[in-house]
Amino acid sequence: MAKGRCLCGAVSYEAEGRIDAAQICHCTDCQRWSGGPFIGIEVDNVVINGDVTWFQSSEWAERGFCGKCGSTLFWRLRNGGHLTLTAGTLEDQKAVKTIKEHIFVDHQPCYYDFKGDAPRKTGTEAIAEAMANLAEGH
Repeated sequence: MAKGRCLCGAVSYEAEGRIDAAQICHCTDCQRWSGGPFIGIEVDNVVINGDVTWFQSSEWAERGFCGKCGSTLFWRLRNGGHLTLTAGTLEDQKAVKTIKEHIFVDHQPCYYDFKGDAPRKTGTEAIAEAMANLAEGH
């Protein structure tokens, strides 16, 4: 069980799922939203306590944040698909052991880089994979 919260504590959550591997998104929207790459953990069965403000950021996705302190908390598909939580909001920061993959690497600015050999996908590749998963009902 993963537990976490926003900066002020007005929003907290509990979620099931494997939280040891993070996905790094370098898309322009994530950079604007979080101030850098979005480091997310895909989870299941999330119970959210408190009021999350949701912003529709594209035709298929929305982003959740605390309306009180502004903490970046969640990204989710609008069709009720998976929810990704911000790794930095986890209570147990040592639970995340590795990077699962990088997406939208073609949008990554030159002022940061991550070490390691995690798979790296362009925006086109990431969107194609997501659309295939949606068509299959994942």
